[in-house]
Amino acid sequence: MITSDNYQEIHDTLTRATELAKALSGKNFPTPDKPTASVPVEPSALKSTVIAPKTPQVIEHTLDQANQLSSLNFLMNAISEAIFVVNDEGVIEMINQHAAKLFGAPKELLIGQKWTNFVNSAYQEEYQDLFVHWRETFTPFNHGPKEIVLQRVDSSLVDADLSLSCLPVGEHAKPLIIGVMHNLTSHKEKFAELTRLANTDKLTNLANRHAFDEALENAWDDSRQHQHPLSLILIDIDFFKIFNDNYGHINGDKCLQKVAQAIAAAMPNRDCLAARFGGEEFTVILPNFSQAQAQRVAEKIQRQISQIKFTDMGLTNEVKVSVSQGIACEQKGQFRTATALICAADTALYRAKSEGRNRVSLSL
Repeated sequence: MITSDNYQEIHDTLTRATELAKALSGKNFPTPDKPTASVPVEPSALKSTVIAPKTPQVIEHTLDQANQLSSLNFLMNAISEAIFVVNDEGVIEMINQHAAKLFGAPKELLIGQKWTNFVNSAYQEEYQDLFVHWRETFTPFNHGPKEIVLQRVDSSLVDADLSLSCLPVGEHAKPLIIGVMHNLTSHKEKFAELTRLANTDKLTNLANRHAFDEALENAWDDSRQHQHPLSLILIDIDFFKIFNDNYGHINGDKCLQKVAQAIAAAMPNRDCLAARFGGEEFTVILPNFSQAQAQRVAEKIQRQISQIKFTDMGLTNEVKVSVSQGIACEQKGQFRTATALICAADTALYRAKSEGRNRVSLSL
């Protein structure tokens, strides 16, 4: 027999669980009507007023779920990670301040919205399909981490990585997914800067030998695959040792910088690459350029370098430098390897030097 005291205890337990779930999810749940303690409740009356009495097992399950959500809510707000929880429809049910900051809106405005509304359109279909499959099977899964782009409330974009995992829940509980995000903006900026430094010659700011080797390999593969011409220019500063001996190595470095700037200014498009090959030697990769087109680029480089002045270094207006250049062009399988192309350009360069310097020589 259930007495009024038993019913009061059950009622109080359900009320606490309901209020806790309400606070966690932001939803309104009906609170059981509280009986008047001073009025005895007979078993017959109880049967007529309580339609679906809560068993101890249901009460225990409700409390367990509420305790789990309470613990999760505490952890989400205590951990310095961007975390949100969504239901099987992808609707945000819980979110901490770090995730709200990434989405670009207060937590109160984000609760109840679909989280995919804040994912760049390039990624939305993937996650929508993922949730459709999950709703059909409710098979636990872990997805990610994966780099995505968030589209915030103000339409600005943020690079982030995202991991999604199914939360373990009770038998009758609503399935939930937890998402953990990291803002990658600063990391990607640092990575881009490190990549730039790793591929740039520190003195001249042109591509370094590592970047040249990689770019030539890619251009070579593209040339062979699509049967496009590929030209290469090797450039050497004439009598650079004498310049160093006469004006010092500091001015020699400045001379290299001026020559590098002149070569970079002569590049016909951004697909072309100017690099420091080593010492006082430079090289230029010209994808889709015939030998005749490459010769015109070399002649422009020649003119640019002839106009360099060193008066800002304290030298007289009469001080000049010149360069010798060798050109080789891969077309219709003329060379077997990219190395053979370099050797051909190098041979042409030495021909230019032996014929008096300050000139352009073509590979035979």
